[in-house]
Amino acid sequence: MFEWCTAAAVFVAVWLSLLMGKLGNIDEHRDLVLASPILLVAIFGLYSVAVIAYRVLTFNDCEEAAAELQKQISEAREDLRNKGFKFEKVE
Repeated sequence: MFEWCTAAAVFVAVWLSLLMGKLGNIDEHRDLVLASPILLVAIFGLYSVAVIAYRVLTFNDCEEAAAELQKQISEAREDLRNKGFKFEKVE
């Protein structure tokens, strides 16, 4: 989190310096400098979508964990039946 805040602070400092003319004359590229925060957010959004899509596509199924969970559910149901709880069939 600290790294992102530091990067954002550096970007804002450079961006404001460019807009105020402290880092040179930007008359030729003023539109690009003004639009750079919007472009940065758009690029970050595209990157985020790509990372999420990649991780969804490469998500591992945990067959052993699923079998263990089903076994624990069966054991819990059997324990509850022994204590007098009656289950309704859900379809």
